[in-house]
Amino acid sequence: MNTKAKEIIIKTKKRLFGSNIGNNISIFQGNGLDFSEIKEYQIGDDVKKINWKVTAKEQKPYINVFNEERELNIIVCFMVSGNIYFGSIRQKQEVMSEILTIIGYSAIKNSDKFSTIFFDKAEIKRFKPTKNINLLYATLEEALELNSLGRKADYFALSDYLLSSIKQKSIIFIIGDFYEDLDFSLLSAKHEVYAIVVRDPFEENPKFIGDISLIDTKTLKQREVTLDSSAINSFKKEIEAKDKKLFEHFLKHQIGAIKVYTDEDPFVKMRGLFES
Repeated sequence: MNTKAKEIIIKTKKRLFGSNIGNNISIFQGNGLDFSEIKEYQIGDDVKKINWKVTAKEQKPYINVFNEERELNIIVCFMVSGNIYFGSIRQKQEVMSEILTIIGYSAIKNSDKFSTIFFDKAEIKRFKPTKNINLLYATLEEALELNSLGRKADYFALSDYLLSSIKQKSIIFIIGDFYEDLDFSLLSAKHEVYAIVVRDPFEENPKFIGDISLIDTKTLKQREVTLDSSAINSFKKEIEAKDKKLFEHFLKHQIGAIKVYTDEDPFVKMRGLFES
């Protein structure tokens, strides 16, 4: 295992087994139950199973009813694009790899099945479902060493791929920078979906002014551009508008979503995703 992979594994172990977490080494809590139906709440029912959407609509409490217990099926989709090679603090690819490790380590130690799919326009590599922690180490090394340059992520292709290949209801984490368009409406209707948007602060607030030479990490083409305050403000507004539309889509389709910057602690942000 390379040095960077060892650092991430050690850091993840320390965070998940930290005294502030107690006996719970999972960043998320699965009820381990197979959904059956919705029924009106009665005194003594578990309030944690209240369906807030139906409750708000009917103006009286309803809960989700489940059948037999089962292990959770956790899938991480690691979206590979030339964009993730960038980072002014840490590379986005490294932060995405750390998030992958946090989810994977938590899932396996919680006795849930965990698998990873590396994807750009199609499947690059797929690690089969496992509870073997050693396979997570191999997955992490793949995430860190994968050559992302010259690649472009296609979220429409990802959605079609997952809908056709994942038959069992699963918890799906999609990690990427999410600059491309997408539609997860069908995917979120079939599975529990979480989007983890990884960005570098410099991307949303560039500081360069003047003539600069840029290399497109997706096409590897170089071009000369002139940046002034007007161009930068227009760029920032375009990013803000795209992100507003993106997170509105997530909210509309009940997709859990967070944004993690390369200067932030992924572990803290991940816990916030499930505690909000």
